[in-house]
Amino acid sequence: MAYRDLHDFLAELHRLGALHRVGAEVDPHLEIAAITDRVTKAPAGGPALLFEKVRGGAIPVATNLFGSPQRMAVALGLTTLDELQQRMDELLALTPGGADTASRAELPRQEELAEFAPVTVETGRCRDIVDDAVDLTAYPFLTCWPGDGKPDWPGRFITLPLVFTRDPDTGAANCGMYRVPVFDAARAGIRWHAGAGGDLHYRKYCRRQEKMPVAVAVGGDPAAIFAATLPLPEELDEMYLAGFLRRAPLPMVRCQTSDLLVPADADLVIEGVIDPAEEVSDGAFGNHSGFYQPARHVPLLRVSHVTRRRDCIYPATVVGPPPAEDCFLAKAAERFFLPLFRRRWPEIVDINFPLEWIFHNSAIVSVRDGEKGRGRELIKAMWRSELMRRARVIVLVGEDVDVQDLSRVAWRVMNGTDWRSDLIIDDDGVRQPRFPWLEGRLGIDATRRSAEVLADPATVRLVATRWREYGFR
Repeated sequence: MAYRDLHDFLAELHRLGALHRVGAEVDPHLEIAAITDRVTKAPAGGPALLFEKVRGGAIPVATNLFGSPQRMAVALGLTTLDELQQRMDELLALTPGGADTASRAELPRQEELAEFAPVTVETGRCRDIVDDAVDLTAYPFLTCWPGDGKPDWPGRFITLPLVFTRDPDTGAANCGMYRVPVFDAARAGIRWHAGAGGDLHYRKYCRRQEKMPVAVAVGGDPAAIFAATLPLPEELDEMYLAGFLRRAPLPMVRCQTSDLLVPADADLVIEGVIDPAEEVSDGAFGNHSGFYQPARHVPLLRVSHVTRRRDCIYPATVVGPPPAEDCFLAKAAERFFLPLFRRRWPEIVDINFPLEWIFHNSAIVSVRDGEKGRGRELIKAMWRSELMRRARVIVLVGEDVDVQDLSRVAWRVMNGTDWRSDLIIDDDGVRQPRFPWLEGRLGIDATRRSAEVLADPATVRLVATRWREYGFR
């Protein structure tokens, strides 16, 4: 099932009884985020939310769209997220193996995904309305936490953006999900991660001393939103992968001020340029760690053009201590990348990015029995890999342990680990100069096997057959 846009997805959530409409007026400054945060902490992640009456404007706000494994699966047209793992196996079957490390480069190239290449159309719903005078303050961008944006401005961020850039040398397109602080009517920022596709393009424009076109799209097909969150290789356009996920090419329309392509059915498109000579402090931002990420200088986006749908809905995610919506985007990534880990290390059975750990790329990994010392070697090999080099904690357990059962994992770690020989501490791990308490990496090899206390199988079967005879139901 391919959704045309966010509106199709919301209609499906409504049909499934997974969408709650809020008719009371709400404030985009803190109130929507507080409601969303409370709902995401409810059992099963609560429903998706559609705030129909937002103070200060006529545009509704949608949050918690991906706030459970079930809704994340629905967003990708699946029954369960395990089907995403199966689709990834299909995807990897298109490429030969043999890489020395678990690498994003093992993913198929664009020519191998040609049938899912985005298609350029003349126009789209994202152009229903062209704002004559650019005024970003007219849109319901959220302030999520009271310390956001401090000390300089009131912390309004676009938290679910698709940021489109293009390599000035090769013309290759990139779409990433980078935080976008909105400063005033016509100025925003882009906070991309060092080494991300957008950042690499920006550095090339800096060397050229040329202005960089940027387009920020909001809304559209959920498959494109998910694809933008994945750490894909630079040479793979995320919109090709979006087409694969939705099983149909994604319609794209050319921007009005540049050659950048954006989803034709997006709800909102912001166009502008970045001058390499201009940077601005983006302010603090409360994130998944439970702390405010400190401000830093980011490229300044001068906005020249804004277009939107006539029935525009603004989707946002509230980032904070888990469980939160972004956790389940990452759980989908867990299923997506598991076949890549198995391809490199066949002894891996399953992997779990616990909600409390996922944003540090940390994992619990179950493995088949191997030779003595293999656990330590595997942990170090995973740290050397492209996808796990930032993992602060890797826990290995045997294949008999369900990695999703955190109680059993904790029991095995506490009762089956020799702290003298089964801990691997890497002082040369990830460096976090702004968060020094996050430095270093820890590996725990809890695969040690010994005689485990197990009931006699024949007696277990006997008890099962006589259960009612004992007076139990």
